[in-house]
Amino acid sequence: MALLGLSLGVTGLGVTALAAQALRISVNGKVVPGAVVTIGGQNYVPVSALAAAGFRVGTSGGTLSISTGSGTGAAPASPATTPGGSTPLTALEGCLGQTLFNGVWRVKFSNLRLVPDGSVARWSIDLEVRNGTARMMTGADGMLMADSGHLAFITADGTPMNWGITDELNGQKFTFTQLPPSGIWRGTLTTADGNAARAERRPTKLLWRLDPGEGGDFARKLPWGVKDPSFRIDLTCTKP
Repeated sequence: MALLGLSLGVTGLGVTALAAQALRISVNGKVVPGAVVTIGGQNYVPVSALAAAGFRVGTSGGTLSISTGSGTGAAPASPATTPGGSTPLTALEGCLGQTLFNGVWRVKFSNLRLVPDGSVARWSIDLEVRNGTARMMTGADGMLMADSGHLAFITADGTPMNWGITDELNGQKFTFTQLPPSGIWRGTLTTADGNAARAERRPTKLLWRLDPGEGGDFARKLPWGVKDPSFRIDLTCTKP
C-alpha cells in the first residue's frame, strides 16, 4: 500500500480518532477509505485515500503529484446537500418559457398555476416536448418518463411534492406517446401534493431526471449532447 507522509496540511484533510492508536481520514467532513499510519510521530496517509477523496494523484519521473483540477491547491469541496441528504443533481437549467435541448429532447415548461379539482387542488404546468432525433420513439424509449420516479415538483425547502393516481395518469399521456422525428407533444403535468396543494406551498423548482443507463442499447446510443441530460426548471423565473 502506497503511503504519503503528510503533516495534514492539505486543505480540508483531517483525521478523526476512532479508538486508541486508530485514526480515520475525512475530507471536508466526508470519511474516505483508508487509515492513518503513524511512524516515528509522523502521520502517513494512503495515496488511495486521497484518490478516493477526489484528488488527482499520479507519478512521473520519480515525482508524486497531487492536484484537485482547480489549480487552487484546495481540497475538493463537499457537494451541498438538499434536506434528506440527497446530492443535488447536475442538470440543464432554465426558466419557465425557455426551451432546453439535451441532444435528444427539446423541452419547454410554462404557465404554472393552481387549479381546483373537485375537493382538492392541483399544481398544473404546461409541457411542450419535441423529438430532436431522426428516430420514431416514445418518451419511455428516450428515458424521458413523466412519473413520480423521474419528475419532481420541489418546494422552497427542498421537499418534493407527492403525486396522486391522476397525476401519474397525466404523465403517462406523454411517456407512452409515439413521436416521429421533429414531432411535438403538448399537454399538462400535475401534482396534487398529497391532496394538500395550496397557494401558500408553491413549487419553486421542477427536476426531470434522465439516466440513459437505465435503458437498453437504444437509449444509450441516442445522440445525447450533454454529460447529464436531465432538466432542472426554476419555477420562479420566466424567459420568452
